[in-house]
Amino acid sequence: LFPYTTLFRSKTGRDHYAEIYATQLDAEARWLAFGAIEKANSVEKLLRTRLPHPEILMELGAGTGAIISELKRRSFAKEYLAIDYSPEACQYMRQHLHGVRVCRMDIIAERIAERTNVVVVSHVLEHLEQPEQLLQGILANVDFDWLVIECPLEDLIASRIKNKFRDRLDNLAGHVKFFTPNSLRDLVGQYVDIVDFRHYAP
Repeated sequence: LFPYTTLFRSKTGRDHYAEIYATQLDAEARWLAFGAIEKANSVEKLLRTRLPHPEILMELGAGTGAIISELKRRSFAKEYLAIDYSPEACQYMRQHLHGVRVCRMDIIAERIAERTNVVVVSHVLEHLEQPEQLLQGILANVDFDWLVIECPLEDLIASRIKNKFRDRLDNLAGHVKFFTPNSLRDLVGQYVDIVDFRHYAP
């Protein structure tokens, strides 16, 4: 068991998704589309009174494009830009999304030249060993007005009990960070001013 554990711990969030996109991309796309409606609802509800119809909406870590596709279906913005570091994910989006620009890049290290009204980062931070690097990269490399971040809140009492009997990294969804409302606010609040939030049960 020890060599297995050692190997698992060395797998990064990027490794996890590279494996998924290489072996089960269509299944992952169906799963992400299943939850996209409620995630798009959050974007709309949080921005409804602040910026009801943005010029440009950008999604970082867009994956297979489920959320940005749902927002485009609703004509939420005028232009859409989906960004992901995975070549497989970007190729999938280019084949399946129409009217959405797709760009493969690493936002932690590369700057986006154009200004965007809204940046969406949905279900990304919990996959990163160092989520603060992404937040720092957004501030350094993206010129934006509004940032919408969504994460599952998994550091709950039942989870804590289960985690006493298992390796917390042994997570099929690839989550390595487990947030409460307070821990998520503490992390994000170091980098941006939090003006609103929404809790919902998916």
